[in-house]
Amino acid sequence: MSNIGSVQYSKSDIIGELNAIWIHADYGRGTGLATGGSSTNFEGKYHIKYFNEKDVSVAELDLEIIKNEHRYDLTWSNNGIVTSIGIGMENSNTLSAGYYDVKAL
Repeated sequence: MSNIGSVQYSKSDIIGELNAIWIHADYGRGTGLATGGSSTNFEGKYHIKYFNEKDVSVAELDLEIIKNEHRYDLTWSNNGIVTSIGIGMENSNTLSAGYYDVKAL
């Protein structure tokens, strides 16, 4: 399979900041840090930097998370162009989401 991945976001001690752990069928796995959210929940607009297992920056994107009843809709973009879309759910203070790449970086 290609163009798919999974990510988990957990809230930082800093309001509006999320820590990420991700895995992707084509790009491996790593971590990330999202900043810019304005609330204590997961919803919001963020700027996120993703790093591979060697802590090398592999992507820098805008992320929008919208709560839609019991699910979260996630959209990643680069310079206003959507690169990935996903769906997630919250459990134990963690947002877990699957996503699909719609446009290469």
